[in-house]
Amino acid sequence: MQGSAGLYALVGAVLLLTGCALIEPEVSIERPSESECDETPPRIDMGRFSRDTSILWGEWRWVKTAVFFTVSGPPSVWTSCSAGYTETLIIRPEGIVEVYRNDTLAYRETLREFLDTPLLWGVNRDSLILNSVPVDGPITIYRK
Repeated sequence: MQGSAGLYALVGAVLLLTGCALIEPEVSIERPSESECDETPPRIDMGRFSRDTSILWGEWRWVKTAVFFTVSGPPSVWTSCSAGYTETLIIRPEGIVEVYRNDTLAYRETLREFLDTPLLWGVNRDSLILNSVPVDGPITIYRK
């Protein structure tokens, strides 16, 4: 009997450990990187950004949006971490912009409509900036 109790304990421990392994997620859970959650207000020199529409084509991932002219306190900054969703722009060479939130199409508009919304816009390497700060609006940063 004593040997059986030890055997049962060993089998129970193996089953317990195996059971724990079975409840792990099948797909790894990706945590946002620290830079994706960084809510530091951006400082951007728009003079360093090109307004050449031919370099807009492609997929852009939303990094952050900041509003500097708040009623009280510091600027308000949102990221995918604080907003609870992701946003991706797909800008097509034929002049169509598709905006996806959490991989679902939120809206589609022409490139002209899209670029008429901010006061300023520009591209510098892998960054797209939409800037309405001069009229108390937001500044939004996207990355390729």
